[in-house]
Amino acid sequence: MKYALMGFVALSLCVAIYKAASAPGKPQAAPAGTAAVQPVAVKPAAPPVVVKKITEKTAVVYYFYTNTRCSSCKTIEAYTREAVEKNFSAPYKGWDVVFKGVNLDEQPNAHFKQDYWLNSKSVVVQKFSGDKALKWGKLEEVWQLLGDKDAFLNYVTAGTRKLLDEK
Repeated sequence: MKYALMGFVALSLCVAIYKAASAPGKPQAAPAGTAAVQPVAVKPAAPPVVVKKITEKTAVVYYFYTNTRCSSCKTIEAYTREAVEKNFSAPYKGWDVVFKGVNLDEQPNAHFKQDYWLNSKSVVVQKFSGDKALKWGKLEEVWQLLGDKDAFLNYVTAGTRKLLDEK
């Protein structure tokens, strides 16, 4: 019941944000970085992850989504990708940081819902030492910061750095 209520609240927020963004009389501009996002009618493939090489210290900034995607969901993905590409193109204190979008509706990815306690589209940072998973953290405020791109990019960058700085 708890998960059903949380899912309902998340869906309601997504719809409210979508309606507010498409209100009449308000000019609409495509969010920066959304040109590479696939249309909703087309089943999106998982975005390619460019990994220079497998390293001992790698961090993955995941964006978890489902087949149902509103404009806010696509914007969160685009902003998260931009934050990683802009601020982690070079290793951070020895950590290689990569972005990866993951569709939770695809069967091989279903385990992530339990692994990271997901109940809606989310951004999660996970540290790895080789193949061994280490600490992880969920960036809970991405939905609240959606209307302020600079604050969103800073939040993802700071949250990723904070996790990487922890022992």
